[in-house]
Amino acid sequence: MARTKYKNKNFGSNLLLISQRILRHGKKKLAHRILQKSLANIQSQTKQDPMLIVEKAICNTTPSVKIQTRRIGGSVYPIPIELDSNRGISRGIRWILISAKKRPGNTFDKNLANELIDASKKIGNAFHKKEEVHKIANTNASFVRKYKKSKKSKS
Repeated sequence: MARTKYKNKNFGSNLLLISQRILRHGKKKLAHRILQKSLANIQSQTKQDPMLIVEKAICNTTPSVKIQTRRIGGSVYPIPIELDSNRGISRGIRWILISAKKRPGNTFDKNLANELIDASKKIGNAFHKKEEVHKIANTNASFVRKYKKSKKSKS
């Protein structure tokens, strides 16, 4: 007998990604419950649709570049590399969850709701992480050309 995949129609694609990142030790129901509680907290705090808040938070924390360190001529340089949208979204979700776990006090669902609300307002720790990465990328944009030249010469 073939297994059928469990798919909840109430969850959007980004909410599924979030619940998969929350998931620990195969406890999918617990992950869904945490996410449902945090969506209810968002609803009660903002009096707005929690799906819009989550989408806005993910858009605000999605980076377009990542920083990779490369050794060129005996020196180590941080080199910005462009990310595709799927990779950026997963990185933004990871930053939101890490920031929610680091928040003091309360339960994880309340912290996740507060972090999502803050990220949608562009004030959370996850948003500041994205801004930091983009600032580093802008200051080191000149090293991209050096990296491409040294990469071509090795081939």
